[in-house]
Amino acid sequence: MDPVLKRTCELFYKLACEVNDELHYQYHSSMEEQFQSALSSELKSKKFVYHSETVIELHYKGFPVKESKADYVILPGGPNKFKHNIIVEVKHLASAGLDKNRIQLFTYLNSGPTNNNPLTKSLRYGILLIWPALKNPTMSDDGRFAELSNPVPKPIMEVWRSTNATSRTKFELLESWGLQ
Repeated sequence: MDPVLKRTCELFYKLACEVNDELHYQYHSSMEEQFQSALSSELKSKKFVYHSETVIELHYKGFPVKESKADYVILPGGPNKFKHNIIVEVKHLASAGLDKNRIQLFTYLNSGPTNNNPLTKSLRYGILLIWPALKNPTMSDDGRFAELSNPVPKPIMEVWRSTNATSRTKFELLESWGLQ
């Protein structure tokens, strides 16, 4: 992996871990949204240059058939010295399996360059960040006491690159964090 990209990803993962440690024991049906808001706060405080909820059109023979929104596009600048834009998809593990979440990221890496949006026109790199699910509490034998899991599980993060620039249908896993 490019060492500049690796430094950016390591800092991004560190921020994700801070958010996860702080919010992990809170539960709401839309946790993904709350984690994403907290991550936006961290990115802003560290002076990342980014765009959130970036629209990507999905095309059929050049005709737009659907719009989708990528959670973030991290741009060069601030602590990110990597010269390419990086698309980021953030998920909560409870929302879908890892493979389905990868497919969403790959769809963005495939479709983004077909858009006229300068943020996505030359996309080749993507991050999939998955927050761990809150586990059921451990109950005492008599059922009078409960304890939430400890230690807090780490988020999973994968960095992918599309390897065939023309058709954008092949992807390489460059690095992953948090996988056991």
